[in-house]
Amino acid sequence: MERYVTVKPLPFFYVGQQTTTDRINRFTNEKHNLLSQAMGKPDTKSIWYSKEHFTKLLEEIEYASGDGIRVYFGVYEAGHEFEGQTCLLFKTTRENLIGDLVTHVNVILENEPDFPERSSIPREIIQFPGHERMGDIKDFNLGSPCPPRCDDGDPGDPGDGGDGSSIG
Repeated sequence: MERYVTVKPLPFFYVGQQTTTDRINRFTNEKHNLLSQAMGKPDTKSIWYSKEHFTKLLEEIEYASGDGIRVYFGVYEAGHEFEGQTCLLFKTTRENLIGDLVTHVNVILENEPDFPERSSIPREIIQFPGHERMGDIKDFNLGSPCPPRCDDGDPGDPGDGGDGSSIG
């Protein structure tokens, strides 16, 4: 009996380990040091998100009839555990057609008709190691920044062999 193996092609956004390493090193050498010096402490070099986080994010895109995600850079507010450090914020987008021009507009949950009802229901919180206190969670900002929460080895090390280290 013959066995057939189906090999999945690489995703279109795959850029390879060398390009990934080069981009991380360029950030570390050109921007990270400047940000850290300006803050007076090490800034974020990477942010870890669980698979479940992305599953929930995809569910939210579907629920909102969205077409994608826009990622913003932000900075944690005064008094936050990671005060002053860079964070990522995910905004669901929805296609908006103006004539023949397709744009992707941010979905503002507070402007959605079901927001009052949705906001009154307790949220399901994803807990993963190191997140004892979640505080007031807004939008889709719930990652684990490095530093200070880094796996073993060099924080943000492009050679750490983590999932997706060669996508970008």
